[in-house]
Amino acid sequence: MRCRIFILVVLTSLFWLPDPPVTATEVREIQLVSPAIAYQPRDFSPGSEDSPSGRIQIVKELRLLHQQGFRSLVTYSSRGVLGDIPEIAREQGFSGTIIMGVWDIFSKEEWAHALDQQTFVDGYCLGNEGLGIRYTPDELAEKMTRLKGVTGKPVSTTEPIDRYLDGPYREWLLNHSDWLFPLALPFWAGQIEPQRAVDWVVARSDYLQAITARKVILKEAGFPSALSEGQSEETQLEFFQALEASGLTYFYFEAFDQPWKHQMFQEPEFEAHWGMYRADGAPKKVMKWLASRWAQ
Repeated sequence: MRCRIFILVVLTSLFWLPDPPVTATEVREIQLVSPAIAYQPRDFSPGSEDSPSGRIQIVKELRLLHQQGFRSLVTYSSRGVLGDIPEIAREQGFSGTIIMGVWDIFSKEEWAHALDQQTFVDGYCLGNEGLGIRYTPDELAEKMTRLKGVTGKPVSTTEPIDRYLDGPYREWLLNHSDWLFPLALPFWAGQIEPQRAVDWVVARSDYLQAITARKVILKEAGFPSALSEGQSEETQLEFFQALEASGLTYFYFEAFDQPWKHQMFQEPEFEAHWGMYRADGAPKKVMKWLASRWAQ
């Protein structure tokens, strides 16, 4: 009798053992389907993630972006209704690549949403410009390894592109992601002429590709359209026309203007004007050009 009980206990424990972690060799490589857009809902400032009308707004915006031609997207946070964006995007026809962002790598809520949405995503981006600020390299590495092990999906993080070229975290960034996912915003580096701004992006992206032989996808590639000397919707259009001809792999930054970046955090005024659409939802000249081009 004791023998049968012992065998039963052993067999039961085997059935309840957790699945072994997925190794890096088993993780599928990210293949970006263009065109791709960086998406944060319009008028969604930090703290408004649980807006009662939030899901309705996200459905409308993703339907619009898909109708205009976008097929892939990357998100930033998984709090509140933002944690449902991958599923909503698939429902609205996004058939390309969806990268789910987790802003606060220590948030149980964001982590739970990331796991809940794994059926709809192709990869994850843990953190955003927080290395050495909101989390240490070891903390981020541990979270990235855990998420990849549980989901079997590739995982990356993101920092401004020059941090991949120089600085205290350069080697860490080059070696601790399944693909390199830098932010490429040349305007912040003083590149205010569209073609030179694109040349700045191309030089850095090509260099990273050459020294690492790793896949490089730009999480953000953009140019502001207003509130700085010489900047307009025309110069933003010129930037994206040149970028389209560069052959780089990137997410358009970003879907909608975000006034809260300036209003809440005293960022420079141009930070509110990276969108393909204005804050009121009206398309800018670059979006009209892209939609017309893709429709052909």
